[in-house]
Amino acid sequence: MGMISGITEHVNGVLWGAPMIALMLISGAYFSARTGFMQLRRPGEWLRRTVFSGVRRERSAEGVTPFQAMSSALAATLGTGNIAGVAAALASGGAGAVFWMWVSAMLGMMTGYAENLLGNLYRRRKPDGGWQGGAMYYIRDGLSQCPLTHPLAKPLAAVFAGACVLSAFGMGNLVQMNCAAQAMESGFGIPGIATGIILAAITGAVFFLGKGNGAQRTAALTSRVVPVMSALYIAAAVYILAVNIPRFPAVMGTIFRSAFGMEAAAGGVNGYMIKQAVSMGFRRGVFSNEAGLGSSVAAHAASDVSDPCVQGMWSIFEVFFDTIVMCSMTAFVLLGSPCREITAQEAFMNVTTQPQYFRLTESDQLITSGAPLLTTGAGEEHTLRTVRGAEFTVRIGAGEITFSNVMKLTGVQSRGSGGELLWRDGAPLIQSVRLEEVTGAELMTLAFSSVFGSAAGKLLSAAVALFAFTTVIGWGSFGAQAAEYLAGERALIPFRIAYTALAATGGIIDMSAAWGAADMFNGIMAAVNLPVVLILSGTVIKQTKRYFDRPESRHKKKS
Repeated sequence: MGMISGITEHVNGVLWGAPMIALMLISGAYFSARTGFMQLRRPGEWLRRTVFSGVRRERSAEGVTPFQAMSSALAATLGTGNIAGVAAALASGGAGAVFWMWVSAMLGMMTGYAENLLGNLYRRRKPDGGWQGGAMYYIRDGLSQCPLTHPLAKPLAAVFAGACVLSAFGMGNLVQMNCAAQAMESGFGIPGIATGIILAAITGAVFFLGKGNGAQRTAALTSRVVPVMSALYIAAAVYILAVNIPRFPAVMGTIFRSAFGMEAAAGGVNGYMIKQAVSMGFRRGVFSNEAGLGSSVAAHAASDVSDPCVQGMWSIFEVFFDTIVMCSMTAFVLLGSPCREITAQEAFMNVTTQPQYFRLTESDQLITSGAPLLTTGAGEEHTLRTVRGAEFTVRIGAGEITFSNVMKLTGVQSRGSGGELLWRDGAPLIQSVRLEEVTGAELMTLAFSSVFGSAAGKLLSAAVALFAFTTVIGWGSFGAQAAEYLAGERALIPFRIAYTALAATGGIIDMSAAWGAADMFNGIMAAVNLPVVLILSGTVIKQTKRYFDRPESRHKKKS
């Protein structure tokens, strides 16, 4: 597993290096400029034509409504990227990663607009009356129209579809199930394999049971679940922000200083911090909102929307809601919530079999049995030793009011020669301690528990599992359509069986390998999709001009 992680890390270093970030910036900036920065200057128009249009009630017997299509896309994007992904971005890229997530979202709105507009134009009717679409169709059919790109059309479409299938198994399935299992084990003590089996069984039921085709069943479920879980999550996050509102100015200052390397550090470290913040901000932002990947095109293409520009506007709202709203909520909660009021020394002086949480700072000197374990320094890596001699490395951050470097200390109870647990004076006999850095969904659970108590931690654990489950359902639909493109309808049942079976094992995989694989397949999809969208940009601009040149649009602009 270590070799695989090393390979994916190397590939991701290439895929998500300066060229990819430049391509994403150029794509988003180009479509923003050519459409007059529609995402910023015309929010009333794209909100009026999407969530405030009343189309939720409109439907046909064959297709799905625009709201259902957007819910399916959001179900795939509103997952662990909004919780564990943001926590991972903060851990690896610092608070500045939040700023670059915002940048990726603002530009990604128009990239998403362009790719979903193209998806609407190049989709096709299925024999059952529904729509069949996805980025692979405009890659194949769009490039085929140009003599220079015609030879690349089918190979690139196949590469994209293959990466989409693999990404569905990785980002859409394993990563989500792993985070769901982690959350349920943290909140309820449920073993990871049990969570995987239960959620896999429900996934299989959605895929194989019920009325309509796969897209319709997915849309029917997500259009009911997504609005409710989003509203509950936002309400809880807003309450936590209100409780910690005095910290908000400092949080915003930390985000902007870190984004541009203005935190106290040596020059070389500053450059590295900026690079990490930009890279992780874009990687986790794309992981969350998927703008530029072309993945959500399959969901939006199933909609009954007739105007391609309106279809693109649904994607603008999707990216806005996913990253600007949901990811920001998570980041503010993590950055603005203090860790439980216990020092490292207090944790080591009161070791029990129950986990204790504390945050390392620059001044911490961990001591047990009179021997120093660690003397920390900002921005440096240090080796920690447990009382049994086990070692691990942790990087100490700037030590402000953040959740970075939160640690969990758990005592390990001694066992007798027969394997029985040993006790002394009615208390567990501790033989060693286990010290772990808290990351991902567990970090968010701790933040919520600091305000709402242990019961809220359990509720958040359940919410994380629900977010992850809806992502598994949404990505199952994306992957199925990519598999169908590659091998026809005969591929649907084998794909869904394999996808469901893999979900059952998601709770016991190595998380670092899963994140690495997810980033790698995301990068491949983006590397294929973005250049094609730019090549077909003339069609996007022409359609946008047609939309805003309509008499009713000109009237609104004048008024």
